[in-house]
Amino acid sequence: MTAVADGRTAQAPRAGGHAGAVGVLWRQTRHELVALTRVPITLILSIGLPLVFFVILAAFVGNEVVDPTTGIRLVQFLAPGMAAFGVVMATFSFLAIGVSEARTTGILKRQSGTPVPRWVLVAGRMGASLILGLVSTGLVIGAGLVFYDLQVPARTLGALVVTLVLASLCFSALGYALALALPSMQMTVAVANGSVILLAFVSEMFTFGGEMPAWLSGVGWFFPLRHLTASLQEVLDPYGSGAGFAPEHLAVIVAWGFAGVVIATLLLRRERNRSGAAVAHAAKTRRAADGVARNDGVPSAAALTWSQVGHTQSILWRDWSAVFFAMAFPIALAVIIPTVNGGGDATMGDGRPLGTFFASTMAVYGAAVTAYVNMPQGLAEDRERGVLKRVRATPLPAVPLLVGRVVGALAIAMLTGAVILVVAAVIYQPTYPPGLPAAVLTLAVATVCFAVVGLAVSTFVTSAQAGTGIALGTLLPLAFISDIFVIGAEFPPVINAIGWIFPLRHAANAVTTAVDPNVTGSGLSWDHLAVMLAWTVAGAVVVALRFRWESTESGSHPTGSRRSRRAAAESD
Repeated sequence: MTAVADGRTAQAPRAGGHAGAVGVLWRQTRHELVALTRVPITLILSIGLPLVFFVILAAFVGNEVVDPTTGIRLVQFLAPGMAAFGVVMATFSFLAIGVSEARTTGILKRQSGTPVPRWVLVAGRMGASLILGLVSTGLVIGAGLVFYDLQVPARTLGALVVTLVLASLCFSALGYALALALPSMQMTVAVANGSVILLAFVSEMFTFGGEMPAWLSGVGWFFPLRHLTASLQEVLDPYGSGAGFAPEHLAVIVAWGFAGVVIATLLLRRERNRSGAAVAHAAKTRRAADGVARNDGVPSAAALTWSQVGHTQSILWRDWSAVFFAMAFPIALAVIIPTVNGGGDATMGDGRPLGTFFASTMAVYGAAVTAYVNMPQGLAEDRERGVLKRVRATPLPAVPLLVGRVVGALAIAMLTGAVILVVAAVIYQPTYPPGLPAAVLTLAVATVCFAVVGLAVSTFVTSAQAGTGIALGTLLPLAFISDIFVIGAEFPPVINAIGWIFPLRHAANAVTTAVDPNVTGSGLSWDHLAVMLAWTVAGAVVVALRFRWESTESGSHPTGSRRSRRAAAESD
């Protein structure tokens, strides 16, 4: 028996005992993997992102030979953290977001009405996440073997497989529990991805070779991610002996996995008795979001633009993931990164305060998330659901619509920058930079640039998910090579040139230059501003030529393109 296309399940097991159960479990796992390939953002974040980070960080720290007698290179000590990052992104984040989406759209409820046992549905998702985690980690380790002379001792291959399987099952169970515990998909996305990236900084992943305060190190050791990193360090330790198992770390991972299974089981029982009120409420919320303020007569262009500013604000503030990644996440990083690198009162090589530097780069990063990722995503979702097609019949022209969205994103970005400035002033107590007005102006120009480029990118995609995947897949790697997360990075010439092509690096350098206590003149970096303005003009031209009220592929159908719907119908 099969369910509807978006909630399709494997056939219930027939006679055959354990063999039949294994067969139906494999079919359900295969179904989850096939469904995964239709979601570009999941593939980008779970498989592509860890590999890209590994390549970027390897280029940053270099790959010098640290032991001429054995040929051990520096990447040997970087690979464990990136492999652990691949596991947790491919299991915890993937499963949490997937289950939350299925729960929000009512797929879990429809699946519970099929003859397929509940354990098959749960194990199928966990099996898919396990395979995804092994693929993600295998790509990182494989790239290390092929391109960076990474050494994997043959004596530890068994420990490597066992560690990866146990960790994948642990984080899958935790992801399942998280998805069932949180009330909305937006909140699940924020908590899942946000907790992973924040914990990565205290789990020796992105702070390679650095020192951190004892209390922050203790926070890292409480969670299983740090123990997974330590276990993989043991496995890839070329100077170790034995099979490479780390029983004390594996015990913590298993304990967290057991807790995740218990919590997920209890929440699944609660979910079984839930009514469809959550789905009805979500539909009601979407209908409310579709509403456009109407006046008697024809409103002025200024009134229409202002209404779109307010509409953009309401969309972004209702989205927990947008609020987290655009505001809370940059604020947290503005505190964490200086803390794990010697404290905010430390200074850089040129004498600039560390806290002030990262406060300014995190303001730029927050502006990029809001303007380049979140705002265009909201517009793409409106197009996908047919909202823009209906708005076209109202007195709202395209120019006030787009300008209002850009100004709405600008307001949130400037608010984020102001909060980061206050937090940095309270914690680090820096001196008042004379170029602060120039920094504010530069941040505003950068935000408008990011917004226009984001809108231009959204005109080339056929779904909101694809747009988000492309935006995050380009923003996060660029942040590592654009002086956002690291200081004074010396990358290979090709990577360095790529960083200077895009506006993110110019924005970061222009803002950090303006807040330099030793800045002379107005603090404005005209060369960087010129590059951002050029990108803004180019993006505006693309938007003017390509913006459509409805997608040529998906139209107003909320579930995707005609091609996807036809494929789903044929598969039934």
